Amino acid sequence: MKIGLIELSAHSEVLDSLIRQAVDIGASPTVYTNAFCAESSQTAESAEVEWKVCPPGLPYAEFLEKYTSSIASQDHLFIITPVDSLCGLLSDTSVLTPSRHCLVHNLNTFTSSDGNRPSAAIAKLVLDGAAGVLLPDLRLRRTGDPLRSRAVNIAYPQHPPTEFVRDEVRCCIPGRMYSGRDHAEVLSALEIASPRLTKRLRVEFLGEHSTEDTSAAVEGARKAVAPSVELRDHPGYVPQAEFDRTLAEADFLILPVSEHLTRNGIVETRGQTCVTGNINDMVRFGLPSLVPAFYPLSGHTEGMTARYGGIPSLADLIVTWVNTGEFNRRKRAAAPGLAAYRTECLSALREQLARRH
Repeated sequence: MKIGLIELSAHSEVLDSLIRQAVDIGASPTVYTNAFCAESSQTAESAEVEWKVCPPGLPYAEFLEKYTSSIASQDHLFIITPVDSLCGLLSDTSVLTPSRHCLVHNLNTFTSSDGNRPSAAIAKLVLDGAAGVLLPDLRLRRTGDPLRSRAVNIAYPQHPPTEFVRDEVRCCIPGRMYSGRDHAEVLSALEIASPRLTKRLRVEFLGEHSTEDTSAAVEGARKAVAPSVELRDHPGYVPQAEFDRTLAEADFLILPVSEHLTRNGIVETRGQTCVTGNINDMVRFGLPSLVPAFYPLSGHTEGMTARYGGIPSLADLIVTWVNTGEFNRRKRAAAPGLAAYRTECLSALREQLARRH
């Protein structure tokens, strides 16, 4: 089976997940993407994958036109990030050979009537039937709603959990520091927890600051949590290789996702109309995680997490996990759930490939 994957934005981690799933079901994916995603991909050297990379400076429309025949030869075409550069491809009714699947990351934004919203042109094409709407997590499906009837899991197991023997505990909060994550809640919880810790804790905010306020907040908390907690942060973009290396060496994650996210006046609800890529971080490395109580997860991955509701609850969990090494117990117990989750992912992908748009 021939599967084409198009990613003309910067969701290299989503692209990688779908590449690995396609290879694991025996497909031979062809990837049409930009240099950023190609250079960030861990699958770049895979013999099963054919890469078509847009040269810097070449308009995406010309890049896609160059590979019209290649795209038309695919059995299925997955659009990872729907951007308006793809409108020409979807408008060309002469190229209908591949079954088209459009991954929609923010459903309310995508279906909004606001013609000035991001990617409004391609959204209209897709909603008019140029491609099938595909949601990025099975938990987003809703019975009876045709737009919510199709989904795959973007989070996909890759690395087995690793236990470490060392004097300090390492925790990561992955992702850019912006309004979609409540880092202030984490800092407050750490201030409460720090006097009660019996082991040294290193906390890495693994993403760039979106504003000077988040940088100042971390700097202000450093003295309050010392000496039992060391805070690390990054002034700029964290390259994918460094991001993955840091996650691979972590004991556990804190995923302080905000329940609601507002962009261009449109409200998205996490776990209901959009998902957080942090679940992919958790599943990909088999990392136990502290997750807000509201966020829905597959039952296969629930055992890897502990749920918190507010600052005191998070502080108590941090103390328990650091002092008792609870994260290692959960790593040891994670394998069956991750195996079942992997099966669920591949089953969902096969289900979509059995459907023709």
